[in-house]
Amino acid sequence: MKKIAIVCDTSADFPREDAEAMGIIYVPFTIDANGNNYIDTYDLDLDSLYKDMKETKEPIRTGCPSPFHYKEAIESADADQCFVVTISSKLSGSHNAAASAIHAVLEEHPDKKIALIDSKSASAGTTNVVTKLYEWIQEGKSFEEIHKAIEDYAEEQRTFFILESMDNLIKNGRIPKLAGKAVNVLNMKPIMKSEHGTIALHQINRGFKKSLMRLADDLIKISKEKSADLITICYSQAEDKAEMLKNRLQEEIENAKILMIQTKGLASAYADYGGIVVAL
Repeated sequence: MKKIAIVCDTSADFPREDAEAMGIIYVPFTIDANGNNYIDTYDLDLDSLYKDMKETKEPIRTGCPSPFHYKEAIESADADQCFVVTISSKLSGSHNAAASAIHAVLEEHPDKKIALIDSKSASAGTTNVVTKLYEWIQEGKSFEEIHKAIEDYAEEQRTFFILESMDNLIKNGRIPKLAGKAVNVLNMKPIMKSEHGTIALHQINRGFKKSLMRLADDLIKISKEKSADLITICYSQAEDKAEMLKNRLQEEIENAKILMIQTKGLASAYADYGGIVVAL
């Protein structure tokens, strides 16, 4: 039996081989676009999803995992101790569904230790939380030590994103009115950020490259202030932009691991084609 398991929703972006090597148990979101329903597994056809998002004028709908599916995942872990990680509780019902499942599991197995972790983020931010959990488990830290450390980490983490198109976020009411107005200005590319688990405006610049480089400057400053050792860049069909950002960060930051990861279905649905999400 594994000592400590990790269960998470699909807001955490990892390549398939990394997720399998880490033993992550995913509980998938569903995505409805252009009349088609997608389950956010590694078999999801991202090209078809992007095509459907482009063709439809209707909002993209996402469905969070149910308590039943969380309970099933936790029980399949076959572990006495488990961390369950979700997208920000202020962005989705996934956190509440996980809480219900944990309550049900503990009623049946009161000897288990299960901690529910609100990543207070999404995509790259949730990825970092899961990555840190895995690292600390591998280091042999106790369940209690990890629980305290990961909650502090999630609270202090910073997440930013820049999108080529904010249509999906606007349609689904995920961004403030100010940011919605900004996208109507020719070639303006807002830098958005996570603020206490919600989405807020960080800065507005003209052109994606300018916003990307301004974000790089801010990330370099933040990284040095907090001595960040992990920076994750998730990209939605925008590997060239991610590479540009990574190269700029590496010019100034020496001691941090910088990861680049293609988004899974959920983050792809909201970041849309060409978006970048970064967390540290």
